[in-house]
Amino acid sequence: MESDVNYRSQTYGIACALQRCGGCARPTPVVGLLLPRGHETLEIDTDAQGVEVDVWEAAEAGAFVFFVEHLPEAVQRRLQELSQYYRRDGQSEQSYWLNHCSFCGMPQGDFELYCEPEGAFFPISERAAASVQLQNVTEPFEAQAAGYAYAPEFFAGVR
Repeated sequence: MESDVNYRSQTYGIACALQRCGGCARPTPVVGLLLPRGHETLEIDTDAQGVEVDVWEAAEAGAFVFFVEHLPEAVQRRLQELSQYYRRDGQSEQSYWLNHCSFCGMPQGDFELYCEPEGAFFPISERAAASVQLQNVTEPFEAQAAGYAYAPEFFAGVR
């Protein structure tokens, strides 16, 4: 196992939506990574001798991953095909993959997209969820990500 991977799955999804930019207030396209039920998360456990060991656990629900630090080349290419505005933010040593406004270039914060009610990937109604386009990718996925949010109940296919 690579030390820079903490999520993996046999398949994944790409969510496409619009989010109002905090800079110019225009609706800009954004993409997100969605893992189906059964994806695996890396947990650190302690064995009988008190030694820390890596344990992969299957998730019971679908989830979005964000604050993504590492993606395989194949996933990067697929995301770039859908949006040239999803890229690494090179402004700091702790850079990660995130969306940028297609009009003014301002980074679109992952917290607002995934954790704030009515954010692009946190719809609070079936109607809002219907505006999110989900594309299933039948290829393996792995990532190092610091953010993890269960998929909203309106995305029935991934729960």
